Amino acid sequence: MGLFDSIRKMFAAPEPGADPAPAAAQPAPRKPAFDYDDQRVPTGARDKIRTILTSLAEVEGMMDREQVQAVSRTEIELMRDEHLPKLVKSYIDIPSAHRAEIFRKTGKSASFILEESLGTMQARIDEIARNLAQHDLDAFSSNAAFISRRYSDNDPFR
Repeated sequence: MGLFDSIRKMFAAPEPGADPAPAAAQPAPRKPAFDYDDQRVPTGARDKIRTILTSLAEVEGMMDREQVQAVSRTEIELMRDEHLPKLVKSYIDIPSAHRAEIFRKTGKSASFILEESLGTMQARIDEIARNLAQHDLDAFSSNAAFISRRYSDNDPFR
């Protein structure tokens, strides 16, 4: 096939019955949301879970604005999609008749351990949010210092 034939083929209308170009790759569909309002989850834990989910959404928004390392983004996604649902599901899966065994072994109730684990997760999310906010604070301070220098009456080069 010659050069002109190749060019003509590139600009020609598709042949009838030909398969159209494959659509752009779509991201994998997200798993359905876990039911964190399950009545088997203690009320205090449900409140903490709602706070965690809100915090995760806020941190994801902060990450979208910044150039964030893939490691941090992956950690947040794992918390949201795997670690949090697995933690809560593992609590729900304990038959209520056997929850006392956890207390005998650890000296803490299963619900206490669940809430303690949720608190640990929230602390990590808060740490990530602080680190992202520090970047914003540094950028703001730098921009404010520039404006102050640039538009100050004391600037001899104006």
